[in-house]
Amino acid sequence: MKKIRSDRPQTKKTDDPEREIGSYVESHYPIIFLATLEEEHADRMIANILARSQRRSILEWNMARGCVCFDTKAPLSTYVDQPEYRDLPDTLNNWLNQELDGHFLVIKDAYLALRDNPLAVARLKALANKIVHDDSTYATIFLVASQSNVSSIVPPDLEKFITIFEPPPPSEKDIKRLIDQYARQYGRDSVNDRTAARLVTELRGLSSYEITRLLNRGIQLDGAIKEDDIELVRDAKRQIIKKGGILEMVEVSETVRDIGGLKELKKWLRSKRIVMSDLSGAREYGVEPPKGVVIVGMPGCGKSLTAKATSTMFKLPLLRLDVGAVMGKYVGESEANMRRALRLAEDVSPCVLWVDELEKAFAGTGSSGHEITRRLFGNFLTWMQEKTTPVFVVATANDVSSLPPELLRKGRFDDIFYVDFPDGKERGEILGVHLKKRLQKRKQDLEIDIPKLVRDTEGFSGADLESVVKDAIEQAFVEQTSGEKRQPDLNLLLLRLAKDTVPMAKVMEKKKEEYDTKFREMGIKSASRRIRRADKRVRGPVH
Repeated sequence: MKKIRSDRPQTKKTDDPEREIGSYVESHYPIIFLATLEEEHADRMIANILARSQRRSILEWNMARGCVCFDTKAPLSTYVDQPEYRDLPDTLNNWLNQELDGHFLVIKDAYLALRDNPLAVARLKALANKIVHDDSTYATIFLVASQSNVSSIVPPDLEKFITIFEPPPPSEKDIKRLIDQYARQYGRDSVNDRTAARLVTELRGLSSYEITRLLNRGIQLDGAIKEDDIELVRDAKRQIIKKGGILEMVEVSETVRDIGGLKELKKWLRSKRIVMSDLSGAREYGVEPPKGVVIVGMPGCGKSLTAKATSTMFKLPLLRLDVGAVMGKYVGESEANMRRALRLAEDVSPCVLWVDELEKAFAGTGSSGHEITRRLFGNFLTWMQEKTTPVFVVATANDVSSLPPELLRKGRFDDIFYVDFPDGKERGEILGVHLKKRLQKRKQDLEIDIPKLVRDTEGFSGADLESVVKDAIEQAFVEQTSGEKRQPDLNLLLLRLAKDTVPMAKVMEKKKEEYDTKFREMGIKSASRRIRRADKRVRGPVH
């Protein structure tokens, strides 16, 4: 068995990424995969680890230029005229025949270099075996690439040699240090404490390169770092989402005022908004960042509207995750897409992540469920449990009873709310919202018999009520414009259209009874009203 050299400093796992990677190096892990887009950051880490581990030298190969000087990236003069140091298989073969005691072997563009290249993979495996079993070879191979899904790069028989490490983005302390450096360079008055604190929160998840570019741009625009620069950060995050191609950044104008009813859910969201608006203060007080909420229930009753209004209420961007877009055709591609989507959400945090139609995304994940769906479900569960970034998840679903209970237990989401068909008071609020939105310039048309309309719309969903208002106003416009009537009776039109509409509650009568029973048994809170004392004895906790 290969022994650890006693003259080498031993390291333990810490919050310092370089020390953590150094512990792998000193434990003779043969291949360390650095999944990062920032090669300069990877180079600094490798150089620092080399200094700490008392290794002697670094050999680098990259796809563009072959063997190069690690410091300057210029082709090594010794190898310029030697073709065997240009291709990766030949370079690996030469490394196999060298004495590599105390070397770091860095392979850049690993994703491109190893893909569909069985000879390179075979020689990399031989080199890894030599590092593991040859007592005279103390070397470490670093693969540097942006693709972290090993199964899409190398065959499974090489995976046992590889340890994946994704260097984390700069911490809040690191970001603050960068801002302070710019403040000192351009004058201490160029950024105040409040602006710096907000920028630190907004810049979370971005790379050092992206942060410095944004600070430079802010300085170039007006000579200082100001609160206006926050919009530059959000524009940059929109670009990240667009280039990612998996998440959709939804532009929203809806506010909580556009939601009629749902009193308890809106009250709950307001309390979470207070925490999300002052995350640093909440942490100091001992409050953890909110994880998110599941909103279930009848279609057309405000679930999607609430997701959009949450984004506006929190003053955060809204990202939409379409699980169908995550599915890939190659082995491991779907899981890699899911990880990339969740990583993107973390990169642009703080944000609101909307997972629509949750039951379609993860239903059937039991023993008979599709293998890929189960793996995606596992990835999502782990992320929800362990995430510490301020990504507030709003998951909407019509029926969660088909979902595994572990998705709904405490620790993943903060709470679950059931959205039912609106009662009379809520129908009045919803009708008022839609009438005021469309008739604010014609106040005389607001003299509508709301109580009569409420009585005639029993069992209507919010979408039903909106449709009645829209159609009535459109019909009034057509009648007036065509000369049929000088002043159409909007009140009469509303009542007539309400009478001609089949309410959603009637269409879904059997389904509603089934949902009511299931949600009651699961102990899910009503989004509209407090649970009555008698109900509390019936409803148990969600496990």
